[in-house]
Amino acid sequence: MVTHTLNLESTTLDQDVLCVTTVLPSYLFVFHLNRLLGLSLVRSKEDLKAENSADRFAVYEYDCDVMQQSWRVVENQIISTTPSSQIGLFEETEQRSLLFAGLSQTDLLVCVNGMTDNLVKRIQSIRRVMSCSLLPTKRNKIKEKLTF
Repeated sequence: MVTHTLNLESTTLDQDVLCVTTVLPSYLFVFHLNRLLGLSLVRSKEDLKAENSADRFAVYEYDCDVMQQSWRVVENQIISTTPSSQIGLFEETEQRSLLFAGLSQTDLLVCVNGMTDNLVKRIQSIRRVMSCSLLPTKRNKIKEKLTF
């Protein structure tokens, strides 16, 4: 006799991922998102590390037991400055690092279970958010790397 079980636990693969392009720093975007949606996203103690780099990408988290939603905002790109090794016009040089190279136009990734069109429109209404769209299905492997 075959026995089947039903697992109702939410996993990261169940979450929808929204790609956000904005000029806002991640902490300011999270501040506006908290105010707009009544969330309490806070900076995680652990950052995400890129596979082949020492760069660290900030993660903001919030788990809402009442709504049974789990929120994550992850930086996809950071800009770091280093002292210039060559004599020139600028003392420092900037270097842009990406967490996911395939999403070069994405600044932040918003992960939440139960994403709706209304929620996307509300996030897009934040000033200085240029675009937000769902993660393309061909990039679904990224969800596996966003496990915590």
